[in-house]
Amino acid sequence: MATARHTPIRTRPIVSTDAATCALERRASSSIGSEIGALRIRAEQIGSRTAVVDAYRTAPFHLGLPNDRDGNGAAELIIQGVGPGYLPGDRLTIDISVGGSATLAVRGQGATKLFPSPHGVPANAHVSLSVDAGGRLMYMPGELIPFRQAVLEQDTRINVAQGGAVALGEILTPGRIAMGEEYQFTRLHLNVEARNEGLLCLIERARLDPIRRPLIRAGRHGSYGIAGTLYLIGSDWSMPTSPLIPDTIRWAAAEGVGFKLVRFLGPTAQAVGAAMKQFISWSPSMRTPDQAV
Repeated sequence: MATARHTPIRTRPIVSTDAATCALERRASSSIGSEIGALRIRAEQIGSRTAVVDAYRTAPFHLGLPNDRDGNGAAELIIQGVGPGYLPGDRLTIDISVGGSATLAVRGQGATKLFPSPHGVPANAHVSLSVDAGGRLMYMPGELIPFRQAVLEQDTRINVAQGGAVALGEILTPGRIAMGEEYQFTRLHLNVEARNEGLLCLIERARLDPIRRPLIRAGRHGSYGIAGTLYLIGSDWSMPTSPLIPDTIRWAAAEGVGFKLVRFLGPTAQAVGAAMKQFISWSPSMRTPDQAV
């Protein structure tokens, strides 16, 4: 097994706080229009290696040290949460950019918990993913667990230059099943807009309202509790000819100019995440054993 190598990083001042303090501060300041949390990452190719040249975060985000676990010059970052999850009124921004010829993988360490909003005030998340010519970015946040009465509005914008590639994997759970909260959230608005070489190639508007439109029925999720979507933006993606997908997973793919889209339904978030790995051959942290160098 290759020894993890630390990749150079330059950080700006980071606010340090424990989870309890973070939760209190966010509840106290969670008025609509206030920005609660920010995460910014910039990676560039320096010589033969990808280096994280800018990293900035405030609570609830925390970044681990970048590493090159495969020893191939790519960089990997793990995002951790120092708070309980997304709270009503939160306004969160995530901005990840990759320079030309650089390769960066960003993963969430655990699930993203979406807390109840009895008064219907949403948590807002704005995600920006951009890649310069020849750059590559994989972003796999933790699976989303919406609690009873949870409300989320999330906008994701993807921009890929010529020869670049972005892989975005999102996994949605029905909620806290062990506590009887299966599909008890109020609403989830999940928007994705992608541009390849400056041209708009994909717009998706997901409106999930399980009270008005139950998800457990034929033509929707059926008996499968976990849903996932893998967005592959860029012109150089190719589908594997024989992906090793277990029978417990249902999946389907579609493609257009500048994008490919793969949908998954499965029994667990771990199973859906493992299935996504079959479609990402270049990512340092997602490479399957038969693809390893």
